[in-house]
Amino acid sequence: MKENKKRVAIFCVTYNTYKELACYYASVCLSAERVRRKMDVDFFVADNTERDAQDISLEGTANVRPKVFPYKENHGYLGAVQRMMREDGVDVLKYDYVAISNVDLVMQDDALLRLCECKVSPSTGWVAPALLSEQEGRDRNPGVMKRYSARRLKILRIMFRFPILMIVYKASLYKRHKIKHIYSEGKTIYAGHGSFMLFTKKYFEKCGIPQFSMFLFGEELYFAEQCRSQGLSVVYCPSIKIKDQEHASVGKLQRHATYQYNYESLGYILHTFY
Repeated sequence: MKENKKRVAIFCVTYNTYKELACYYASVCLSAERVRRKMDVDFFVADNTERDAQDISLEGTANVRPKVFPYKENHGYLGAVQRMMREDGVDVLKYDYVAISNVDLVMQDDALLRLCECKVSPSTGWVAPALLSEQEGRDRNPGVMKRYSARRLKILRIMFRFPILMIVYKASLYKRHKIKHIYSEGKTIYAGHGSFMLFTKKYFEKCGIPQFSMFLFGEELYFAEQCRSQGLSVVYCPSIKIKDQEHASVGKLQRHATYQYNYESLGYILHTFY
């Protein structure tokens, strides 16, 4: 009997990062070529670029179908993804996996093959791949191993409210957390990193389309809490590898803006889930 193809959707957001998008899309197509008989990929792009926006032209392949949403106004990261999911009759429930990602990434050529081979339990909602940081020289996953306490989130929020505290923290204590740990395939964690988040069909069956109202940051905690509330697990699968060139979009923001967005997002997480 012929095995049914898996279906994967990738929802990504660009903000004046057209070169990064082209590189990312090329890597997805190359990875998909290795599984052309096993998988079909729909590649959705939201263009949040407000000034000097360019036309995006992505050529489809035998098993990769791109679609561009030229919003040309900044809806934020998850805001743009949520809009794409609601527009044009995109039915996320027809996919086996749905990825939400930045575009300053490169998918390793066997990543989708490893995803095809990935065995996850029926209760898995989120698969966190290896996210290999070129800047830090480490895997940025697992993102968070255990759920933060309300006290810790409140302290982090205070630090974002008063940036001098965050600057001191990053110059000292934060460096201690950049230690490379090795975790086994299928390790249960609390949250993955937000640059590339891969969700199962079960996640959308239980949690539906995201309802996150914040402009930037806090997405990982939101999805972790959604999984937690529905009894879904988050698992780390380092056999699936993504290179993270990072900060191409967020790096364009001024520091005070990133602190303000983090402050607001942590307030939302605390109010909604704690």
